[in-house]
Amino acid sequence: MINEKELYEIQEAKLKNYISFPILRKLFKKYDLHREDLALNLLEKGENFLDIGCGTGSLLFKAKSKYNHIYGIDIVDSKINKAKKEAEARKINNSYFFVSNINEKIDFQDNMFDAVTCIAVIEHIFDPYSIVNEIYRIIKNGGIFIADVPNIAYIKQRFCLLLGRLPVTGSPYNWKETGWDSGHLHYFTEKTFCNLLEDCGFKILEVTGCGLFGKIRGLYPSLLTGDICVKAMKK
Repeated sequence: MINEKELYEIQEAKLKNYISFPILRKLFKKYDLHREDLALNLLEKGENFLDIGCGTGSLLFKAKSKYNHIYGIDIVDSKINKAKKEAEARKINNSYFFVSNINEKIDFQDNMFDAVTCIAVIEHIFDPYSIVNEIYRIIKNGGIFIADVPNIAYIKQRFCLLLGRLPVTGSPYNWKETGWDSGHLHYFTEKTFCNLLEDCGFKILEVTGCGLFGKIRGLYPSLLTGDICVKAMKK
């Protein structure tokens, strides 16, 4: 049996070059809002910032000027090693990277972080309530949580269901190698995702989305965006 870490390593190798609507994105590049850039815009300044599922640290490096200390965790060793090397090359001395399987536990103390991001991760987690409760635990009172998940109620996915087809929220390719729907275990609408965060104690501050013409589509994310991005606060 393949384990979680091996699966994510395979997904990294097989899916990293997949981009939806590549021609349109090339033509309208300046109107293409990446989910990391959206998260960056929603972040506020503070002391400690954690990115869960940080990959090679790209979001953390973009946000480094907003925080005194930046932390990243990911299940894949090779990604963490790349992040550490990049931080060393850039001489970023306030960065800390750790290999971690968040299906087990987030190994940080209570009320440690001013902000936590979790971008395109929660749909892969066995128990979303357990991870959101853990995130609530490690965020300071009044701290910010920004999370992004695929939107099963996106208009494209609604048409797929209407035609009797399975909506694909990950990559449409290489399922035999990368896992069913790229390893996505859960599907969310705007309402169900916000309910999840509220059930765990968060207050919803803003709901938006990313993608091509993301600023416009984000005005009605429940229908028009492929991802749902939520900014929430620990009460």
